[in-house]
Amino acid sequence: MFVSLHLVRQLAYKTGWHGGRLLVASRWFPSSKTCSSCGAVKTKLPLRVRTYVCEGCGLTMDRDHNAARNLASLVERMVAGSGPETINGRGADRKTPPGGAGGRETSTPHRAPVARIRRGPSRTTGESLRILETQ
Repeated sequence: MFVSLHLVRQLAYKTGWHGGRLLVASRWFPSSKTCSSCGAVKTKLPLRVRTYVCEGCGLTMDRDHNAARNLASLVERMVAGSGPETINGRGADRKTPPGGAGGRETSTPHRAPVARIRRGPSRTTGESLRILETQ
């Protein structure tokens, strides 16, 4: 699937604005062809096949759901070495104080973050994710 550069830049901007980082899977990562249960990879899986069936472990599920589980697993492996991660990075258990957000948040940024793309995923290096950070 082709993702426009404009969309990636917007996602990087929004993610950076909210204090996160954007992880983009390599275009060659076999998320649909990999079994999310045992990790077996199929050599071919045409788009017309909408149900993934693993010959190794017998897992049967929707192709897109299988791909989503593989991508979620990839991100978990990627961020595992960077420290503790939470489902809600902004802290769901904390409430905004009655006096407001402390005056640091505004409706428009003082300085627009600049997206920086680290070199990464390619067919030759075998990396699965690239990290888009803002500074």
